[in-house]
Amino acid sequence: MKYIGLLGCGSIGSSLANAILSKSINEACLVVLFDQDINKAKELSEEIGNITFTDSFEQFMETKELNMVVEAASQQAIFDYGNLIISSGKDLLLMSTGALLSENLFIDLQRTSQNKGVNIYAPSGAIGGIDAIKAARDGLHSVTLTTRKPPSSLSDTSGISLENIDHPTTVFDGTAVEAVKRFPFNINVAATLSLAGLGPEKTRVVIIADPNAKGNIHEIEAIGDSGTMRFIMENVPHPKNHMTSYLAVLSAIETLKRACGNEIELGA
Repeated sequence: MKYIGLLGCGSIGSSLANAILSKSINEACLVVLFDQDINKAKELSEEIGNITFTDSFEQFMETKELNMVVEAASQQAIFDYGNLIISSGKDLLLMSTGALLSENLFIDLQRTSQNKGVNIYAPSGAIGGIDAIKAARDGLHSVTLTTRKPPSSLSDTSGISLENIDHPTTVFDGTAVEAVKRFPFNINVAATLSLAGLGPEKTRVVIIADPNAKGNIHEIEAIGDSGTMRFIMENVPHPKNHMTSYLAVLSAIETLKRACGNEIELGA
């Protein structure tokens, strides 16, 4: 049985909490909520049935039986708490995979998880084809991710305003590691794709702000010894958070099912 603590109580966390409580995930039990914004934690607790909540990470980690943490907060939360969670012997499922492009953090988490014998789960998120990319990665020559989103669903940390864009405009063309720094709330898929394939420095990412886009569109092209692969996802945004595709939440739910169950696993 996985006794789960939810780190992050916003719209994504709420969706994951409801999935756990609906009993659609066998052998999963939600025992505690944590958010630095105590009001968010309190609101979610009241919404789903008075689950224990806190804004103290120490109290969160001291919760009886807690053996798995699901992060639905931010990349910064992984930097702040990731290694503490793993070193305490608890499994970790992280939504903010962009944090893993920090080489030091990746190495620390991997080393600690091996030493403690615990698991780290990173859902494929809003894209498909990860199994095929992983299977072919030793022979890959190039991988390109082209993401098209409405300007209002993009958050650019460089300070460039996207509000007045009135036609499809390429706002970024560079490596995955650069993309994750510029758009930390929008492009975790670039991190996942790069870690499955050629790595963050060799994975090209193109981001297009398109006022005509009705959702979040991700197109992957991977060329290698095994052939050419192309995947296109035209995703519906999450109803409460337009910066995230609904598929990203469904991917996390499916990963939780795999982590909590003992069914035959399909895929590469």
